[in-house]
Amino acid sequence: MDIQQASRLLNVAGKQTSYQNNCIKEKVDLYENYYQLEKDRDKWKYGLFMVERQNNPYFKVQKEFDKETEGAKYFFLDRLSSFYFSTKIKPFMNSHSELDIGGSNFDENKLYKAMSILSIPSSLLVTSKSKIKNRAIMITNEDATNSIVSLVDNSGNIIKSTIPISKQRALLIAFKKVYMLYLFENEVTKLMQSENIQGDFSDNDINIFLS
Repeated sequence: MDIQQASRLLNVAGKQTSYQNNCIKEKVDLYENYYQLEKDRDKWKYGLFMVERQNNPYFKVQKEFDKETEGAKYFFLDRLSSFYFSTKIKPFMNSHSELDIGGSNFDENKLYKAMSILSIPSSLLVTSKSKIKNRAIMITNEDATNSIVSLVDNSGNIIKSTIPISKQRALLIAFKKVYMLYLFENEVTKLMQSENIQGDFSDNDINIFLS
C-alpha cells in the first residue's frame, strides 16, 4: 500500500483525505487540526498539524517511518480506526443507553447483548485460551478486582495486552476492541478486496486499528 492507495481507500470508506506531493492529509474544516503523513528527506513523518488557536501553525511529528508502505499503512489504519469510532461505535453507545456501556451497570451480560445487537459473533470474545477458534479479544481476570484485555491470534498467542485494569474499565475496552475487530474482519477486508489492494496486515498492524 502506498499513500495514494491509502488516500483512495479512506475516501471510499467515507473518511475524506487529500493526496499530493508525497503528502496525505485529512480534509477538515478551516482552522481545524488535522493528521498528515509526509515525506521529509529519507523519512516519512506522521503527526498532527496544529492549526487551532495557533498564530504560527506547525507540524507535531508523532511517528517516523523508513518506508512509504509502512507510513501509508499506519495512516490508513489509525485514521480509519478513529473514523469508525466516531461514526459507528460512539453513536451505538449513545443510542443504547439501556446497556450503560462504560457505566457502573455495564456487565458481561450487557456486553454480550451489545454484541448480539451488532451481530458480532461470540467467537470474537473469549475468556480463556481453550476457547480460541480464531483471532479474538480475550478478557481474563487478574485478581478479584482487575482484569486484562488482550488481542490473541488464532493459535492463542497474545499479540498485545493491557495492564491489569478494573473490571469495569476492562469491559468497556473489550467492547470497543471486539467491535473494532469485527469491523476489521468484515468492512476493512471487503474494502481492500473491492479496490483490488492486497491487505497484507500483520497481527501487530491490526492491533494499531484496535487501539
